[in-house]
Amino acid sequence: MSTLPHPLTTSERDAISDWLAGSLNRPHLAKEQWKQGGIATLALGRRFSAVRLTETLVYAITKSTLPVQVTRVLAGTLQGPVLHAPSTRRFYALTPPAAPTWGHSPHAEYLGRDHYLGVPPIELRDPDEGVDGYWAVPLTRPGDLCDPSRLAALVATGSLELQGAES
Repeated sequence: MSTLPHPLTTSERDAISDWLAGSLNRPHLAKEQWKQGGIATLALGRRFSAVRLTETLVYAITKSTLPVQVTRVLAGTLQGPVLHAPSTRRFYALTPPAAPTWGHSPHAEYLGRDHYLGVPPIELRDPDEGVDGYWAVPLTRPGDLCDPSRLAALVATGSLELQGAES
């Protein structure tokens, strides 16, 4: 598996991986999946939750489908980690475990307790290698999650933009 260079030290990457794996009762299972180069299935709603975003919403906000531009906009807007699963055409913003406060949007869905998320190894940041998933915006430290109010604003703005495009 080829990956882009990661700006974190080995101990920082290990701390992030330990924190992510800690969402499971048996964290060693996630670590083993990552060690084998695979996607680990992590439990949501304990340490973190996720908001599933459609590619159409993200691309409407970022005004681009180029990974470098999408990463730049999402990192600046959400100030937290985002996964991209190209095979399912979805982005996943990692958030605190509390449910979001925005209204309904067909382009965003909160995933909390009783949900699981496939999470790639922290080093996997290359969209060409991460067909099943890669870090569009990687974690920078344990517990560093997307700002819920910024995420709500992104969903609202993107949903309005898409509604306007349909009119």
